[in-house]
Amino acid sequence: MKHFSAMLVLALGFSALFAAAPQRIILSPCEQSENNMALAFRFYEAVDSGKVQYTLNAPDVNLHKRAETLCVATEKVFTNAGDSVLHYVCSIRLSDLQEDSEYAYRVGDGRNWSPWYTFRTAKRGFNDFTMVYLGDPQWGFETYLPRLYQRAMLTAPDAAFWFLAGDLVDYPYQDWQWDAFFRGASQAFSRYPVISAVGNHAYLWAYRDHRDTLPPNWRPHLTQPENGPEGLEETCFYVDWQGVRFIVLNGNEQLEKQAEWLKGVLKKNPNRWTVAGIHQGFYPSGYNRDYPEYRRLFIPLMEKYGVSMVLQGHDHAYTRTYPLKKDKIVDDPAKGIAYVISVAGAKQYPIQSKFGDLFAVQKAESEQYFQTLSFYADSLVYRSYTVSGDCHDHYVIRK
Repeated sequence: MKHFSAMLVLALGFSALFAAAPQRIILSPCEQSENNMALAFRFYEAVDSGKVQYTLNAPDVNLHKRAETLCVATEKVFTNAGDSVLHYVCSIRLSDLQEDSEYAYRVGDGRNWSPWYTFRTAKRGFNDFTMVYLGDPQWGFETYLPRLYQRAMLTAPDAAFWFLAGDLVDYPYQDWQWDAFFRGASQAFSRYPVISAVGNHAYLWAYRDHRDTLPPNWRPHLTQPENGPEGLEETCFYVDWQGVRFIVLNGNEQLEKQAEWLKGVLKKNPNRWTVAGIHQGFYPSGYNRDYPEYRRLFIPLMEKYGVSMVLQGHDHAYTRTYPLKKDKIVDDPAKGIAYVISVAGAKQYPIQSKFGDLFAVQKAESEQYFQTLSFYADSLVYRSYTVSGDCHDHYVIRK
């Protein structure tokens, strides 16, 4: 009995430490990321405020002595439909940073701190860089996904940012899924800024209870730009990074409003390359799905203003179209748009598509993939890899 009591006390002690420690740390790019970086984290118990310490990175062990410390107010967020799980969420945009510089940072409550992590700000103007793109995570948070994140980090260790094509978890009202999602990706999300599209599963607030508006627990997980249409903050926006405009659309609501916004964002675009991301596929690969409204509203604008690729998820398989213009295959990748659907997690669907003739690549089911896009002054080089690190798809656009 004494042994049991001691173990119980030890377990309670570890539980208290876990609750007091900062959780779900994730970086996100800002609209202009030469001098800014966004950050979100949370606590599972009440704290007076969150703290962020940051400084230019250096090899010594005195970062804590010269770091600037910022206090961050907490937002109370109920994480489940029954309002029984309350978290204390911190969100901040670090500003006045030096461009093209590596910073060290940590977060905590002043007593309990995370490890020191690092991030790098963007360069000004056009400069070559690589990004990582993942399809839906959704299943396999701590089983299959960690090996994919590890392979992506090994393949593109200097990636500027990662893009996730939505459906981060299966049921967002089950907080254990968010917990597992962030634990499985902790080494990646604390190091690489993350852009995420919002998927259809984000709108679920009970089993198959699909809402028309986003439930309140999704946005606090990230700190994304708010330069999109009113009412769609952090789910429809753009990021400019070293001469590339990356546009994220919300495929779940207010599509007409987004199309009007997209026209302005594409028309007034000083960047050399433009890429878009959205959860739902314009040329779906699964279960004979079809979304003609997306094609009607968005594709004419993308073709007119020179979008090069559209990165998607939702169908839990891998397909890439030929370069397309007006639903027809064109010979020159620079004169059309390639549409990719990919999957990162363990949830997999068969390929059953009415658009099969438009697919340049269709991959076998039950495999995990990640992608890199490398931007150069005269070319965009796209590669897709299996979780084993084999490059199975390679596509180049030249300007």
